[in-house]
Amino acid sequence: MSDEFPKFFYKYRNVSNNENLSKDYAIEALVNNESVFSSRKNFNDLFDSKIELITPTPHDIKELRQLVKNEDKKYLSEWIDKGKFTPLGKEMVKKIEEEFNKLIDSYPFFSVSSNATNNLMWSHYAGSHTGFCIEFKSEYVPAQKVVYQKTIPKIKTLAMHRPFFGLDDGEDLGNQILVALRTKLDEWEYESEYRVHGLGFIQAGKKFIKVSYDPIFIESIIFGCRINDVVRKHIMQAMPKGLKYKKAIEKMSSIEIISM
Repeated sequence: MSDEFPKFFYKYRNVSNNENLSKDYAIEALVNNESVFSSRKNFNDLFDSKIELITPTPHDIKELRQLVKNEDKKYLSEWIDKGKFTPLGKEMVKKIEEEFNKLIDSYPFFSVSSNATNNLMWSHYAGSHTGFCIEFKSEYVPAQKVVYQKTIPKIKTLAMHRPFFGLDDGEDLGNQILVALRTKLDEWEYESEYRVHGLGFIQAGKKFIKVSYDPIFIESIIFGCRINDVVRKHIMQAMPKGLKYKKAIEKMSSIEIISM
């Protein structure tokens, strides 16, 4: 894949409520100029944004204790005894991991692709070519490129203790988390994904939030090769006049996007 920042981003959408198109989830969001930001708990990939947390050892806590202020040394001393974690130590280590995961679960993500002609994307995310794709102008979408690798990222939870005890500003930890949250296993590389995150938080018990955007963010709407004419006409009638429309067409071994 090219490292050049794409001019456009693409959001593939599936149409599922053909009986009542005005109430269809994807069409309703399109007409209302809303992007749906999802929690990682709502992703179809079990390992997307999953982070392996490396638990500190009693020795790690002992070394940390040497660095903290005097009033904190006694507190950390209660975590370990004779080279092992005390019940309090075990509880605190577990609590830190639980609070971290709870926080990450509340982060909203909006995923787009830099590729409008990927057959798998149209198949997986646009109802096997019966849906549509929103072409966004990238200048309005603060998305960052997803990193693909063989294993999920790892973060030492000891790095979460340091800012708490005033040993650093947490900037390095924050950067580690941001990179981890846009990392996926390399089997998903075909998606050519870019990701927007950091716009508010998702409340407990919820899986997504809707974020409004200006209609000028959209360059065009691209209709899938197999989209129903009724669906296509409904979208064109519901959207503002002057909007550009394109369609995906099936070639011999590829997909081509042409203007309508």
